[in-house]
Amino acid sequence: MKGALKGIFRELRPNDMKEAYIAITREQGEYIYDLLIREKARNIIEFGASFGISTIYLGAAAKETGGHVISTELLDSKSRIALQNFKDADVEDYIDLRIGNAIETLQDAPDDIDFILLDGWNDLYRPLIKMLEPKLKKGALIYTDNINFSGSRPFIEYIESHPEKFKTKRLTESKGGVELTEYMI
Repeated sequence: MKGALKGIFRELRPNDMKEAYIAITREQGEYIYDLLIREKARNIIEFGASFGISTIYLGAAAKETGGHVISTELLDSKSRIALQNFKDADVEDYIDLRIGNAIETLQDAPDDIDFILLDGWNDLYRPLIKMLEPKLKKGALIYTDNINFSGSRPFIEYIESHPEKFKTKRLTESKGGVELTEYMI
């Protein structure tokens, strides 16, 4: 709440949210887990680990599919807690948590990405997807949380301007909105 209050007087910064518990809901986590199992996703990318709740669902799915998760978190303080959470959930062997700016930490992401979870600073969604797009496998899925936030607008415009590449459906309007996008090429 403290971090969100700062947003009234100025634009929020990542450090404003260093203590904020920002996570997907249990229903979202179960949906993503089931989706990854059904699709047999192995190469999984996450933007925005926070304390690692969503990453645990990804790691649990990777454990079942023989896959691996690369996740990112900008704040070192959150990363330390996330790493402990992974250990407690017995999924740490399936997760590579990279600390720092995702534009830098994901540059060497592997080819044949099956799934991306976008749940970080919305203004980075577009540059991240443009950077990772050449590494997407045909049929890869992009789960975008908080799609209704204004920072997501450039991402939406990019996706909508390329209907030959991306097919999107809205999953929910609640909790900031969620979309699931399939990469068609």
